[in-house]
Amino acid sequence: MSPPFPTGGFPPARSALPPPRDVDAHTRAVQAPSTAMIVASEVDPRADLARERASSTFPARELAALLAGGEEKLVLREKVGDAVRAHPVFSKKGKYFMERADLYRTTLEKYLALPALAAELGARGVGDPMAIGRVIREMIDEPGGLDLHLGMFIPTIQGQADEEQKKYWMPRCIKLRVIGTYAQTELGHGTYIRGLETTATYDPSTEQFVIHSPTLTSTKWWPGGMGKTATHAIVMARLVTHRGEDKGPHAFVVQIRANEDHATMPGVTAGDIGPKMGYNAVDNGFLRFDHVRVPRRAMLMKHAGMSKDGTYTPPPVAKAAYGTMVFVRSDIVMNASLYMKKAAVIATRYNLVRRQSNPGSAPQVSGASSVPKPTRMNGATLELQVMDYQHSQRSLFPVLARAFAFHCASDYMRRMYFEYEKRSREDADFSALPELHATSSGLKAYCSWATKDAIELCRLCCGGQGFMALAGFGSTFGNYAPNATYEGDNNVLCLQTARYLLKVRRAAAAVASKCARAEDGETVRAAANGAARYLLEPRGGASASGAGWRSGRDSDAMLAAYAHVARRLVSAAAQRAGSRPADAAMQSDMVAWIKAAKAHCAYVVLKTFKEAVDEVREKRWVSRSTQRAMERLVALHGLATMDDAMGDFLEDGYVDGAGAEAIRTEIAALLLELRPDAAALTDAFALDDYFLNSALGAADGDVYARLYAQVQDAPFNASHTPPGYETLLRQRLLKGVEGSSKL
Repeated sequence: MSPPFPTGGFPPARSALPPPRDVDAHTRAVQAPSTAMIVASEVDPRADLARERASSTFPARELAALLAGGEEKLVLREKVGDAVRAHPVFSKKGKYFMERADLYRTTLEKYLALPALAAELGARGVGDPMAIGRVIREMIDEPGGLDLHLGMFIPTIQGQADEEQKKYWMPRCIKLRVIGTYAQTELGHGTYIRGLETTATYDPSTEQFVIHSPTLTSTKWWPGGMGKTATHAIVMARLVTHRGEDKGPHAFVVQIRANEDHATMPGVTAGDIGPKMGYNAVDNGFLRFDHVRVPRRAMLMKHAGMSKDGTYTPPPVAKAAYGTMVFVRSDIVMNASLYMKKAAVIATRYNLVRRQSNPGSAPQVSGASSVPKPTRMNGATLELQVMDYQHSQRSLFPVLARAFAFHCASDYMRRMYFEYEKRSREDADFSALPELHATSSGLKAYCSWATKDAIELCRLCCGGQGFMALAGFGSTFGNYAPNATYEGDNNVLCLQTARYLLKVRRAAAAVASKCARAEDGETVRAAANGAARYLLEPRGGASASGAGWRSGRDSDAMLAAYAHVARRLVSAAAQRAGSRPADAAMQSDMVAWIKAAKAHCAYVVLKTFKEAVDEVREKRWVSRSTQRAMERLVALHGLATMDDAMGDFLEDGYVDGAGAEAIRTEIAALLLELRPDAAALTDAFALDDYFLNSALGAADGDVYARLYAQVQDAPFNASHTPPGYETLLRQRLLKGVEGSSKL
């Protein structure tokens, strides 16, 4: 049985096996019984995966369409996938064997071919070219030299440039007349934006800013595309007036390379920072300025401005310029879901076709179903599918559930951002910015940490084969891991979230004690409509239902438990902080505040997941069987996350020892119930073979044939002799021939 949607899988690779040798009849007859013994228990992994799909309790395509945003969008993804796979430029053949220069070049070719293919498909009526472009970019699945141009340069122009500036820059951006990067991080400063050392000093006599790197540590360091690709950069620099007033970091568009010959501009020094642990199709770079003059209008002026005579106009809200970072962080949350899906699909499919060990008689398991007993074929007992072992289920099924949860969290985050962007643009309403900034910061940290760890867990679940480049985990981890660092170090971002939680808690206490200021009331009113609403409630003690955990899979009870832990952690840290300023409170109790922020984010993720599934059930968007599968995923995510952090729930007696055991028992039952749907849940993500680019995760399950076929293409196998054979090995091996004799 095939997956319930087109997969675009690579052709079967069994023809890659070498033809059998022509040996004498006696030799063949001697070995024939041994061959028969082995072949008797041989199982085709393709049959295993087909049987898994047939066992599903719900239609995978129905859930796939729901996740895609409707059948129409799912069909669009399929049509785009067909076009991408058929286009020779987008081939991923040999990707895992490429040197860095080739990887950079082929990835750049794909990105440069993207607009034309998107336009072509749009003209053929497939869909909106912008939506098509986003799908193609996702399918390429390799960050490249144009990544920051698309992901940060253009969004910053859109979000921080005034209308005249956008009219000038956007056509050039879209047509690649300029290629941009985003130069914020410095050799000595990253997340701490206020500490940036690059300066932009205004000269009213020429109506120009002078961009300068006054120290070694002011060197811009890390921006993607800056090493070789970009012609322009949005440079975050401290605006200094002609009177010497420091107005803090502002964004400037600065040309760094000439369009004619790509040489660096006068006063500009730029280059690549070298190979990294991964992410090597991206030319991360360094950039220095030596008194480089740029026009006054190089400053992006949607929020702040500088007049010709040097009069500075501040932004309406101090953090209004954070919009780009908020957008990018919401994008990282979306990518967390995508990369967790990818890792989970590869590992789950491989664990469904991989067979290991013969345990004898199957253990007796109580519950809704039982572990399949070892089966016999042609008189031989088959090894068990690895997914039939409870440990594999406990490792991988929560990852699947969390991928669904992060999908819902990313939808929530993007809706939140676009609503804020609309209000700030149309009504100059920035009231939602504090919670938006806090939520995007926290979820970026929480989701990127969890995804990075999940990729490695999935690799470990695939044994030795998972360590091969052809499995896809190495490139996936190397390309995703930087998410935990760029666009804000995760620990620092957690403190941004913690600041907001402290502010809300203090405001709630002030309102309760009738000592509130006007801004306290505004904070409470804003929080009442947001995810931190639970902080407005009084701190509760142990719950009778919580302590014994009689709630089973009740998602409302789980959400209450998560809120309880987060409220307790925030309240305790706030009490220790007293009336000290937020900076001092964070500094003296940093570990506790980071923990509190993580607890808040865990609550937000569960809340958005639960509410999304509740909405699906209420509006009857899918069949009851699909609803049940989703409800099991919510329950598993909620309970497994509780189990992994049980100490937080036990600490004040909210859950007791018996309750913890009840939770583990419920998890075990959920694993058994979800076992028949393992393949269908991976199919519901609708990630085709081209995107996965994994010998282990192919949709047809033909793992071993693909592994064998693909290693034949390795450049290292092009010759039967290794590098250095003549100078290093040959003479030593010849001496072994000289003294050889029969044993």
